[in-house]
Amino acid sequence: MSFICRTLLAVALPCGLASSLLHAAPTAVEQAAISSYQQSVFQAQLKDIHHSAGFAVPVEVDWDSIALPGQAAHYGTDDYWTNVYFVPLAEALDMLTSYDLGRQAMKDKLKRIVIRYDASDSAAHDYRRAVAFESGVLSINFRPASAAGQIEERTEAIQSSLETAL
Repeated sequence: MSFICRTLLAVALPCGLASSLLHAAPTAVEQAAISSYQQSVFQAQLKDIHHSAGFAVPVEVDWDSIALPGQAAHYGTDDYWTNVYFVPLAEALDMLTSYDLGRQAMKDKLKRIVIRYDASDSAAHDYRRAVAFESGVLSINFRPASAAGQIEERTEAIQSSLETAL
């Protein structure tokens, strides 16, 4: 689907319907690119996240929602998922667990991390609104491949959300 068609759908249809149409099941090419990323880059990122958290916190990624249609060639670049989701997450966890009290609070309260993208619930560059920590679940809803250089801003939003709840 072309950019113009996706834009028209997003403007003309209610948010939920537009989001579901825009995030149809990945094509075979997109699924292969997701799988390649999962087996290579994501495994290293997951190790960094676990190391930063101080334990193997479960990380659930809704790959279908963060894999924007027609972008398979870019999934493996640092600016698509890595610098948008995983680097800021590891950095925020590392900052919070750099002292004993934070490390213990993280182990006691952080039960799971969920990463997804829902355009109808995303806050563009208001990263604090795109992060929530409730009932032990850290939810991150950043737009993939968007302002990838803003690692520090995303890191701060994740850190702030966790600090408030811990």
